[in-house]
Amino acid sequence: MIRITDQDGKIEYERDAANFTGIADKVFLPESMDEIGPLVKELYSTNTPFTISAARTGLTGGGVPLSGVLISTERLDKIISIDVANKTALLEPGVRLQTFHDELKQHNLMYPSNPTETWSTIGGNVANNASGAKTFKYGPTRSFVNYLEIVLPDGDELHLKRGQSLANGNEAEIRTINGNSIKFHIPNINVPKSTKNAAGYYLRPDMDMIDLFIGSEGTLGVVKKVGLDLLYQVEEVLSAIVFFDDYNNLLNFAEYLRNDNPRHLKPRLIEYFDHNSLKLLSEHHSDLPTDAMGAVWVEFETNSIMLEDDTLALYELTLEHTDLVDMTWVAMTDNERDKITKFRHDLPLSVNELLTKYGQQKIYTDTAVPAASFRSYYHEMYSQLNSMGLDYVVFGHLGDCHLHANLFVKSNEDKVKAENFYHDMMKLAIELDGTISAEHGIGKIKRPYMKYMFTDDEIRGMQNVKKAFDPKNLMALDTLFFNGEF
Repeated sequence: MIRITDQDGKIEYERDAANFTGIADKVFLPESMDEIGPLVKELYSTNTPFTISAARTGLTGGGVPLSGVLISTERLDKIISIDVANKTALLEPGVRLQTFHDELKQHNLMYPSNPTETWSTIGGNVANNASGAKTFKYGPTRSFVNYLEIVLPDGDELHLKRGQSLANGNEAEIRTINGNSIKFHIPNINVPKSTKNAAGYYLRPDMDMIDLFIGSEGTLGVVKKVGLDLLYQVEEVLSAIVFFDDYNNLLNFAEYLRNDNPRHLKPRLIEYFDHNSLKLLSEHHSDLPTDAMGAVWVEFETNSIMLEDDTLALYELTLEHTDLVDMTWVAMTDNERDKITKFRHDLPLSVNELLTKYGQQKIYTDTAVPAASFRSYYHEMYSQLNSMGLDYVVFGHLGDCHLHANLFVKSNEDKVKAENFYHDMMKLAIELDGTISAEHGIGKIKRPYMKYMFTDDEIRGMQNVKKAFDPKNLMALDTLFFNGEF
Protein backbone atom coordinates (compact mmCIF):
# COMPACT_ATOMS: atom_id res chain seq x y z
CA MET A 1 0.00 0.00 0.00
CA ILE A 2 1.37 3.36 -1.03
CA ARG A 3 0.47 6.30 1.23
CA ILE A 4 0.82 9.91 0.14
CA THR A 5 0.48 12.62 2.76
CA ASP A 6 2.66 15.51 1.51
CA GLN A 7 0.90 18.29 -0.37
CA ASP A 8 3.15 18.09 -3.44
CA GLY A 9 2.34 14.41 -3.82
CA LYS A 10 -1.39 14.84 -3.24
CA ILE A 11 -2.00 17.73 -5.61
CA GLU A 12 -2.39 15.66 -8.78
CA TYR A 13 -5.11 13.60 -7.04
CA GLU A 14 -7.09 16.68 -6.08
CA ARG A 15 -8.11 17.63 -9.62
CA ASP A 16 -9.98 15.97 -12.50
CA ALA A 17 -10.08 16.57 -16.27
CA ALA A 18 -12.63 19.37 -15.85
CA ASN A 19 -10.20 21.26 -13.58
CA PHE A 20 -12.52 20.64 -10.63
CA THR A 21 -10.35 20.81 -7.51
CA GLY A 22 -10.73 19.51 -3.97
CA ILE A 23 -8.78 18.46 -0.89
CA ALA A 24 -7.51 15.04 0.17
CA ASP A 25 -6.16 14.58 3.69
CA LYS A 26 -4.37 11.41 2.55
CA VAL A 27 -4.07 9.40 -0.66
CA PHE A 28 -3.88 5.60 -0.66
CA LEU A 29 -2.80 3.49 -3.64
CA PRO A 30 -3.53 -0.23 -3.03
CA GLU A 31 -1.05 -2.47 -4.83
CA SER A 32 -3.06 -5.68 -4.56
CA MET A 33 -6.74 -6.56 -4.56
CA ASP A 34 -6.47 -7.91 -1.03
CA GLU A 35 -5.64 -4.46 0.34
CA ILE A 36 -8.93 -2.80 -0.63
CA GLY A 37 -11.30 -4.51 1.81
CA PRO A 38 -9.25 -4.00 4.99
CA LEU A 39 -8.52 -0.37 4.05
CA VAL A 40 -12.17 0.47 3.43
CA LYS A 41 -13.24 -1.37 6.60
CA GLU A 42 -10.76 0.61 8.69
CA LEU A 43 -11.87 3.93 7.21
CA TYR A 44 -15.52 3.14 7.78
CA SER A 45 -14.98 2.00 11.36
CA THR A 46 -13.16 5.27 12.16
CA ASN A 47 -15.84 7.41 10.44
CA THR A 48 -13.38 8.66 7.82
CA PRO A 49 -14.90 9.89 4.53
CA PHE A 50 -13.30 8.36 1.42
CA THR A 51 -13.55 8.78 -2.33
CA ILE A 52 -12.53 6.37 -5.11
CA SER A 53 -10.56 7.46 -8.16
CA ALA A 54 -8.18 6.02 -10.74
CA ALA A 55 -7.28 7.82 -13.97
CA ARG A 56 -8.91 11.13 -12.96
CA THR A 57 -10.40 11.55 -16.42
CA GLY A 58 -13.86 12.40 -15.04
CA LEU A 59 -15.57 15.68 -15.86
CA THR A 60 -18.00 16.19 -12.99
CA GLY A 61 -15.85 16.05 -9.84
CA GLY A 62 -17.07 12.63 -8.71
CA GLY A 63 -13.53 11.32 -8.23
CA VAL A 64 -12.29 14.41 -6.39
CA PRO A 65 -12.69 14.50 -2.58
CA LEU A 66 -13.60 17.67 -0.73
CA SER A 67 -12.32 16.12 2.51
CA GLY A 68 -11.12 12.81 3.89
CA VAL A 69 -9.18 10.11 2.05
CA LEU A 70 -8.79 9.39 -1.63
CA ILE A 71 -8.25 5.77 -2.72
CA SER A 72 -6.81 5.40 -6.21
CA THR A 73 -7.12 2.00 -7.90
CA GLU A 74 -4.67 2.92 -10.66
CA ARG A 75 -2.16 0.20 -9.67
CA LEU A 76 -4.77 -2.57 -9.76
CA ASP A 77 -4.30 -2.92 -13.50
CA LYS A 78 -4.16 -6.63 -14.34
CA ILE A 79 -6.11 -8.24 -17.15
CA ILE A 80 -6.89 -11.37 -15.13
CA SER A 81 -8.15 -13.49 -18.01
CA ILE A 82 -9.45 -13.40 -21.58
CA ASP A 83 -11.64 -16.35 -22.60
CA VAL A 84 -11.51 -16.33 -26.39
CA ALA A 85 -13.92 -19.25 -26.84
CA ASN A 86 -16.65 -17.64 -24.71
CA LYS A 87 -15.73 -14.06 -25.66
CA THR A 88 -15.41 -12.80 -22.07
CA ALA A 89 -12.75 -11.11 -19.95
CA LEU A 90 -12.10 -10.53 -16.25
CA LEU A 91 -10.20 -7.41 -15.22
CA GLU A 92 -9.01 -5.43 -12.25
CA PRO A 93 -10.49 -1.91 -12.07
CA GLY A 94 -7.30 0.00 -12.95
CA VAL A 95 -6.87 -1.50 -16.42
CA ARG A 96 -6.62 1.31 -18.94
CA LEU A 97 -9.11 1.12 -21.78
CA GLN A 98 -6.47 1.53 -24.49
CA THR A 99 -4.35 -1.25 -22.96
CA PHE A 100 -7.38 -3.53 -23.01
CA HIS A 101 -8.25 -2.68 -26.63
CA ASP A 102 -4.67 -3.38 -27.71
CA GLU A 103 -4.63 -6.75 -25.94
CA LEU A 104 -7.95 -7.81 -27.45
CA LYS A 105 -6.66 -7.20 -30.97
CA GLN A 106 -4.17 -10.02 -30.42
CA HIS A 107 -7.13 -12.36 -29.93
CA ASN A 108 -9.32 -11.03 -32.78
CA LEU A 109 -11.74 -9.68 -30.18
CA MET A 110 -13.20 -6.25 -29.49
CA TYR A 111 -14.82 -4.36 -26.64
CA PRO A 112 -17.05 -1.73 -28.31
CA SER A 113 -17.03 0.81 -25.50
CA ASN A 114 -14.82 3.68 -26.63
CA PRO A 115 -14.99 6.86 -24.54
CA THR A 116 -12.96 9.67 -26.05
CA GLU A 117 -10.50 9.41 -23.16
CA THR A 118 -8.90 6.06 -24.03
CA TRP A 119 -6.70 6.19 -20.92
CA SER A 120 -9.70 6.02 -18.64
CA THR A 121 -9.96 2.84 -16.57
CA ILE A 122 -12.39 -0.04 -16.68
CA GLY A 123 -13.45 0.60 -13.08
CA GLY A 124 -14.13 4.25 -13.86
CA ASN A 125 -16.07 3.26 -16.97
CA VAL A 126 -18.27 0.98 -14.87
CA ALA A 127 -18.76 3.63 -12.19
CA ASN A 128 -19.93 6.13 -14.82
CA ASN A 129 -21.59 3.66 -17.22
CA ALA A 130 -19.28 5.25 -19.78
CA SER A 131 -20.31 5.53 -23.39
CA GLY A 132 -18.69 6.86 -26.54
CA ALA A 133 -19.02 7.07 -30.29
CA LYS A 134 -19.99 3.40 -30.80
CA THR A 135 -22.74 3.65 -28.18
CA PHE A 136 -25.00 4.52 -31.10
CA LYS A 137 -24.93 0.86 -32.16
CA TYR A 138 -23.76 -1.05 -29.11
CA GLY A 139 -25.05 0.84 -26.09
CA PRO A 140 -23.02 2.00 -23.06
CA THR A 141 -20.78 0.04 -20.68
CA ARG A 142 -23.81 -1.57 -18.99
CA SER A 143 -24.53 -3.57 -22.14
CA PHE A 144 -21.32 -5.58 -21.69
CA VAL A 145 -20.87 -6.01 -17.93
CA ASN A 146 -21.67 -9.59 -16.89
CA TYR A 147 -19.98 -9.78 -13.47
CA LEU A 148 -18.89 -7.43 -10.69
CA GLU A 149 -17.08 -7.83 -7.41
CA ILE A 150 -17.88 -4.86 -5.21
CA VAL A 151 -16.31 -3.90 -1.89
CA LEU A 152 -19.06 -2.25 0.13
CA PRO A 153 -18.41 0.85 2.26
CA ASP A 154 -18.06 -1.26 5.44
CA GLY A 155 -15.56 -3.66 3.84
CA ASP A 156 -18.00 -6.51 3.11
CA GLU A 157 -18.31 -7.69 -0.50
CA LEU A 158 -20.88 -8.44 -3.19
CA HIS A 159 -20.22 -10.85 -6.06
CA LEU A 160 -22.85 -10.19 -8.70
CA LYS A 161 -23.32 -12.28 -11.84
CA ARG A 162 -25.80 -10.94 -14.35
CA GLY A 163 -29.12 -12.73 -14.16
CA GLN A 164 -28.62 -14.20 -10.68
CA SER A 165 -29.79 -11.39 -8.38
CA LEU A 166 -33.07 -9.81 -9.41
CA ALA A 167 -35.47 -7.49 -7.63
CA ASN A 168 -39.01 -8.60 -6.87
CA GLY A 169 -40.98 -5.76 -8.33
CA ASN A 170 -39.99 -2.69 -6.31
CA GLU A 171 -38.44 -4.66 -3.45
CA ALA A 172 -34.79 -5.70 -3.55
CA GLU A 173 -32.52 -7.82 -1.38
CA ILE A 174 -28.83 -8.59 -1.84
CA ARG A 175 -26.74 -10.97 0.24
CA THR A 176 -23.07 -10.26 0.81
CA ILE A 177 -20.30 -12.87 0.82
CA ASN A 178 -20.40 -12.71 4.62
CA GLY A 179 -24.10 -13.62 4.60
CA ASN A 180 -25.44 -10.17 5.47
CA SER A 181 -28.68 -9.04 3.88
CA ILE A 182 -29.18 -5.58 2.37
CA LYS A 183 -32.79 -4.71 1.64
CA PHE A 184 -34.17 -1.60 -0.01
CA HIS A 185 -37.16 -0.24 -1.87
CA ILE A 186 -36.79 0.65 -5.54
CA PRO A 187 -38.45 4.04 -6.07
CA ASN A 188 -40.38 4.75 -9.23
CA ILE A 189 -38.16 7.00 -11.33
CA ASN A 190 -39.20 8.89 -14.44
CA VAL A 191 -36.88 7.61 -17.17
CA PRO A 192 -36.17 10.05 -20.04
CA LYS A 193 -36.85 8.97 -23.59
CA SER A 194 -33.42 10.08 -24.78
CA THR A 195 -31.23 7.22 -25.92
CA LYS A 196 -28.60 7.85 -23.23
CA ASN A 197 -28.86 8.85 -19.60
CA ALA A 198 -26.22 8.99 -16.84
CA ALA A 199 -28.13 11.07 -14.28
CA GLY A 200 -28.85 9.41 -10.94
CA TYR A 201 -29.07 5.73 -10.06
CA TYR A 202 -30.35 3.09 -12.47
CA LEU A 203 -33.55 1.98 -10.73
CA ARG A 204 -36.28 -0.16 -12.31
CA PRO A 205 -38.85 -2.67 -11.02
CA ASP A 206 -37.58 -6.27 -11.34
CA MET A 207 -34.11 -4.95 -12.16
CA ASP A 208 -30.89 -6.94 -12.10
CA MET A 209 -28.91 -5.82 -9.06
CA ILE A 210 -25.68 -5.64 -11.06
CA ASP A 211 -27.13 -2.65 -12.92
CA LEU A 212 -27.48 -0.59 -9.75
CA PHE A 213 -23.71 -0.35 -9.39
CA ILE A 214 -23.05 0.44 -13.05
CA GLY A 215 -23.30 4.22 -13.25
CA SER A 216 -23.55 4.73 -9.47
CA GLU A 217 -20.49 7.04 -9.61
CA GLY A 218 -18.55 5.28 -6.86
CA THR A 219 -21.17 6.09 -4.21
CA LEU A 220 -22.27 2.54 -3.32
CA GLY A 221 -19.08 0.48 -3.38
CA VAL A 222 -15.58 0.01 -4.77
CA VAL A 223 -15.31 -1.90 -8.05
CA LYS A 224 -12.87 -4.75 -7.37
CA LYS A 225 -13.25 -6.97 -10.44
CA VAL A 226 -15.15 -6.54 -13.71
CA GLY A 227 -16.37 -9.28 -16.03
CA LEU A 228 -17.12 -8.20 -19.60
CA ASP A 229 -18.74 -9.71 -22.67
CA LEU A 230 -16.74 -9.26 -25.87
CA LEU A 231 -17.31 -9.46 -29.61
CA TYR A 232 -15.27 -10.73 -32.51
CA GLN A 233 -13.45 -8.10 -34.56
CA VAL A 234 -15.40 -7.21 -37.70
CA GLU A 235 -13.94 -8.15 -41.06
CA GLU A 236 -13.96 -4.67 -42.60
CA VAL A 237 -14.70 -1.15 -41.35
CA LEU A 238 -15.50 1.76 -43.65
CA SER A 239 -14.77 5.04 -41.90
CA ALA A 240 -15.23 8.55 -43.29
CA ILE A 241 -15.32 12.19 -42.30
CA VAL A 242 -17.77 14.06 -44.52
CA PHE A 243 -17.54 17.86 -44.71
CA PHE A 244 -20.63 20.03 -45.27
CA ASP A 245 -21.23 23.53 -46.56
CA ASP A 246 -24.73 23.71 -45.05
CA TYR A 247 -25.89 22.74 -41.54
CA ASN A 248 -29.38 21.75 -42.69
CA ASN A 249 -27.92 19.29 -45.20
CA LEU A 250 -25.65 17.96 -42.46
CA LEU A 251 -28.65 17.25 -40.23
CA ASN A 252 -30.54 15.65 -43.12
CA PHE A 253 -27.55 13.39 -43.79
CA ALA A 254 -27.44 12.31 -40.15
CA GLU A 255 -31.19 11.70 -39.97
CA TYR A 256 -31.04 9.52 -43.07
CA LEU A 257 -28.36 7.35 -41.46
CA ARG A 258 -30.01 7.33 -38.04
CA ASN A 259 -33.19 5.82 -39.49
CA ASP A 260 -33.80 2.78 -41.64
CA ASN A 261 -32.95 3.80 -45.20
CA PRO A 262 -33.26 2.38 -48.74
CA ARG A 263 -29.48 2.05 -49.06
CA HIS A 264 -29.38 -0.15 -45.93
CA LEU A 265 -26.49 1.88 -44.55
CA LYS A 266 -26.34 1.21 -40.81
CA PRO A 267 -23.50 3.10 -39.12
CA ARG A 268 -22.02 2.13 -35.79
CA LEU A 269 -21.25 5.78 -35.02
CA ILE A 270 -22.31 9.25 -36.20
CA GLU A 271 -20.15 12.01 -34.71
CA TYR A 272 -20.50 15.77 -35.14
CA PHE A 273 -18.02 18.66 -35.49
CA ASP A 274 -19.22 22.24 -35.93
CA HIS A 275 -17.37 25.00 -37.78
CA ASN A 276 -15.58 26.23 -34.67
CA SER A 277 -14.43 22.69 -33.86
CA LEU A 278 -12.91 22.38 -37.34
CA LYS A 279 -11.25 25.77 -36.95
CA LEU A 280 -9.71 24.68 -33.65
CA LEU A 281 -8.57 21.37 -35.13
CA SER A 282 -7.01 23.10 -38.14
CA GLU A 283 -4.13 24.08 -35.86
CA HIS A 284 -3.15 20.40 -35.81
CA HIS A 285 -4.64 19.25 -39.15
CA SER A 286 -3.71 21.49 -42.07
CA ASP A 287 -5.73 19.56 -44.67
CA LEU A 288 -9.18 20.62 -43.48
CA PRO A 289 -11.41 22.48 -45.97
CA THR A 290 -11.62 26.10 -44.85
CA ASP A 291 -15.15 26.58 -46.24
CA ALA A 292 -16.70 23.68 -44.32
CA MET A 293 -19.55 24.64 -42.00
CA GLY A 294 -19.32 21.35 -40.16
CA ALA A 295 -18.43 17.68 -40.48
CA VAL A 296 -19.75 14.23 -39.63
CA TRP A 297 -17.65 11.15 -38.85
CA VAL A 298 -19.39 7.90 -39.76
CA GLU A 299 -18.27 4.28 -39.55
CA PHE A 300 -19.84 1.17 -41.03
CA GLU A 301 -19.10 -2.47 -40.27
CA THR A 302 -18.97 -4.48 -43.46
CA ASN A 303 -17.10 -7.34 -45.15
CA SER A 304 -14.93 -7.90 -48.19
CA ILE A 305 -17.92 -8.78 -50.34
CA MET A 306 -19.98 -5.68 -49.46
CA LEU A 307 -17.18 -3.14 -48.97
CA GLU A 308 -17.27 -1.80 -52.52
CA ASP A 309 -21.07 -1.53 -52.59
CA ASP A 310 -21.17 0.19 -49.20
CA THR A 311 -18.47 2.65 -50.26
CA LEU A 312 -20.41 3.53 -53.41
CA ALA A 313 -23.65 3.93 -51.41
CA LEU A 314 -21.93 6.29 -48.99
CA TYR A 315 -20.46 8.30 -51.87
CA GLU A 316 -23.88 8.66 -53.52
CA LEU A 317 -25.45 9.74 -50.24
CA THR A 318 -22.68 12.27 -49.63
CA LEU A 319 -23.06 13.62 -53.15
CA GLU A 320 -26.72 14.37 -52.41
CA HIS A 321 -25.96 16.37 -49.27
CA THR A 322 -22.79 18.41 -49.78
CA ASP A 323 -20.80 20.19 -52.48
CA LEU A 324 -17.62 19.28 -50.58
CA VAL A 325 -17.84 15.61 -51.47
CA ASP A 326 -14.33 15.63 -52.98
CA MET A 327 -12.91 16.69 -49.60
CA THR A 328 -14.28 13.60 -47.82
CA TRP A 329 -11.74 11.59 -45.82
CA VAL A 330 -12.24 7.88 -46.39
CA ALA A 331 -10.42 5.25 -44.34
CA MET A 332 -10.36 1.50 -44.95
CA THR A 333 -7.11 0.45 -43.26
CA ASP A 334 -6.13 0.52 -39.59
CA ASN A 335 -3.62 3.32 -40.19
CA GLU A 336 -6.16 5.44 -42.04
CA ARG A 337 -8.78 4.86 -39.35
CA ASP A 338 -6.26 5.74 -36.66
CA LYS A 339 -5.84 9.15 -38.33
CA ILE A 340 -9.59 9.79 -38.11
CA THR A 341 -9.80 8.52 -34.54
CA LYS A 342 -6.92 10.82 -33.59
CA PHE A 343 -8.75 13.68 -35.29
CA ARG A 344 -11.77 13.08 -33.03
CA HIS A 345 -9.66 12.65 -29.90
CA ASP A 346 -7.61 15.78 -30.62
CA LEU A 347 -10.70 17.94 -30.23
CA PRO A 348 -11.37 17.56 -26.47
CA LEU A 349 -7.61 17.71 -25.90
CA SER A 350 -7.49 21.05 -27.74
CA VAL A 351 -10.44 22.28 -25.70
CA ASN A 352 -8.72 21.31 -22.46
CA GLU A 353 -5.55 23.10 -23.56
CA LEU A 354 -7.56 26.31 -23.93
CA LEU A 355 -9.21 25.77 -20.55
CA THR A 356 -5.79 25.43 -18.97
CA LYS A 357 -4.62 28.54 -20.81
CA TYR A 358 -7.56 30.54 -19.46
CA GLY A 359 -7.32 28.87 -16.03
CA GLN A 360 -11.01 28.01 -15.99
CA GLN A 361 -13.19 25.09 -14.99
CA LYS A 362 -14.82 23.33 -17.91
CA ILE A 363 -18.31 24.65 -18.75
CA TYR A 364 -19.97 22.32 -21.20
CA THR A 365 -23.31 20.65 -21.87
CA ASP A 366 -23.85 16.90 -21.60
CA THR A 367 -27.52 16.91 -22.55
CA ALA A 368 -29.33 14.51 -24.86
CA VAL A 369 -32.87 14.63 -26.23
CA PRO A 370 -35.11 12.25 -28.20
CA ALA A 371 -34.49 12.20 -31.93
CA ALA A 372 -37.90 13.73 -32.67
CA SER A 373 -36.97 16.82 -30.63
CA PHE A 374 -33.36 17.16 -31.71
CA ARG A 375 -33.74 19.87 -34.37
CA SER A 376 -35.69 22.07 -31.98
CA TYR A 377 -32.95 21.69 -29.37
CA TYR A 378 -30.18 22.19 -31.95
CA HIS A 379 -31.55 25.46 -33.31
CA GLU A 380 -32.25 26.91 -29.85
CA MET A 381 -28.74 25.96 -28.73
CA TYR A 382 -27.08 27.78 -31.62
CA SER A 383 -29.46 30.74 -31.33
CA GLN A 384 -28.27 31.29 -27.77
CA LEU A 385 -24.62 30.56 -28.51
CA ASN A 386 -24.47 33.05 -31.34
CA SER A 387 -26.18 35.79 -29.33
CA MET A 388 -23.78 35.68 -26.35
CA GLY A 389 -20.57 36.77 -28.04
CA LEU A 390 -18.51 34.00 -26.39
CA ASP A 391 -16.04 31.63 -27.99
CA TYR A 392 -17.39 28.09 -28.20
CA VAL A 393 -17.08 24.74 -29.94
CA VAL A 394 -19.79 22.11 -30.32
CA PHE A 395 -19.11 18.45 -31.01
CA GLY A 396 -20.35 15.06 -29.93
CA HIS A 397 -22.54 12.08 -30.55
CA LEU A 398 -24.95 13.12 -33.26
CA GLY A 399 -26.31 9.59 -33.64
CA ASP A 400 -27.57 9.72 -30.06
CA CYS A 401 -28.74 13.37 -30.30
CA HIS A 402 -26.14 14.15 -27.67
CA LEU A 403 -23.87 17.14 -28.27
CA HIS A 404 -21.31 18.89 -26.07
CA ALA A 405 -21.29 22.69 -26.27
CA ASN A 406 -18.00 23.87 -24.72
CA LEU A 407 -17.76 27.54 -23.74
CA PHE A 408 -14.61 29.57 -23.11
CA VAL A 409 -14.90 32.38 -20.58
CA LYS A 410 -12.34 35.11 -20.03
CA SER A 411 -14.14 37.30 -17.50
CA ASN A 412 -16.76 37.16 -14.76
CA GLU A 413 -19.28 38.59 -17.21
CA ASP A 414 -18.50 35.76 -19.64
CA LYS A 415 -18.92 33.22 -16.85
CA VAL A 416 -22.39 34.52 -15.98
CA LYS A 417 -23.46 34.27 -19.63
CA ALA A 418 -22.02 30.75 -19.95
CA GLU A 419 -23.72 29.52 -16.78
CA ASN A 420 -27.07 30.96 -17.86
CA PHE A 421 -26.74 29.15 -21.17
CA TYR A 422 -25.80 25.95 -19.33
CA HIS A 423 -28.93 26.16 -17.15
CA ASP A 424 -31.16 26.97 -20.13
CA MET A 425 -29.95 23.97 -22.11
CA MET A 426 -30.51 21.58 -19.22
CA LYS A 427 -34.03 22.92 -18.69
CA LEU A 428 -34.78 22.71 -22.41
CA ALA A 429 -33.53 19.11 -22.54
CA ILE A 430 -35.87 18.19 -19.68
CA GLU A 431 -38.80 19.95 -21.40
CA LEU A 432 -38.10 17.79 -24.44
CA ASP A 433 -38.02 14.60 -22.31
CA GLY A 434 -34.25 14.35 -22.40
CA THR A 435 -31.52 14.30 -19.78
CA ILE A 436 -29.17 16.76 -18.10
CA SER A 437 -26.35 14.21 -18.29
CA ALA A 438 -26.09 11.64 -21.04
CA GLU A 439 -22.67 10.19 -20.27
CA HIS A 440 -20.55 12.06 -17.71
CA GLY A 441 -22.77 11.65 -14.66
CA ILE A 442 -23.73 14.11 -11.94
CA GLY A 443 -20.68 14.04 -9.67
CA LYS A 444 -20.35 17.17 -7.56
CA ILE A 445 -20.61 19.80 -10.28
CA LYS A 446 -24.17 18.93 -11.34
CA ARG A 447 -25.67 18.17 -7.93
CA PRO A 448 -27.82 21.34 -7.88
CA TYR A 449 -29.44 20.38 -11.17
CA MET A 450 -30.80 16.99 -10.13
CA LYS A 451 -33.94 18.96 -9.23
CA TYR A 452 -34.38 19.93 -12.88
CA MET A 453 -34.83 16.27 -13.77
CA PHE A 454 -36.18 14.50 -10.69
CA THR A 455 -38.89 15.25 -8.14
CA ASP A 456 -38.08 15.55 -4.44
CA ASP A 457 -39.62 12.12 -3.87
CA GLU A 458 -37.47 10.56 -6.60
CA ILE A 459 -34.30 12.05 -5.13
CA ARG A 460 -35.27 10.91 -1.62
CA GLY A 461 -35.83 7.46 -3.04
CA MET A 462 -32.28 7.44 -4.45
CA GLN A 463 -30.92 8.68 -1.13
CA ASN A 464 -32.65 5.81 0.67
CA VAL A 465 -30.93 3.36 -1.66
CA LYS A 466 -27.61 5.03 -0.85
CA LYS A 467 -28.35 4.73 2.89
CA ALA A 468 -29.00 1.00 2.57
CA PHE A 469 -25.40 0.48 1.46
CA ASP A 470 -23.72 3.39 3.24
CA PRO A 471 -25.70 4.26 6.40
CA LYS A 472 -22.89 6.49 7.70
CA ASN A 473 -22.72 8.39 4.38
CA LEU A 474 -18.92 8.22 4.26
CA MET A 475 -18.30 6.97 0.73
CA ALA A 476 -18.07 9.54 -2.07
CA LEU A 477 -19.33 12.24 0.26
CA ASP A 478 -20.96 15.11 -1.67
CA THR A 479 -21.20 13.16 -4.93
CA LEU A 480 -24.79 13.14 -6.26
CA PHE A 481 -26.11 14.58 -2.98
CA PHE A 482 -25.00 17.47 -0.74
CA ASN A 483 -23.65 15.69 2.33
CA GLY A 484 -26.47 13.22 1.97
CA GLU A 485 -29.03 15.99 1.49
CA PHE A 486 -30.33 17.80 -1.59
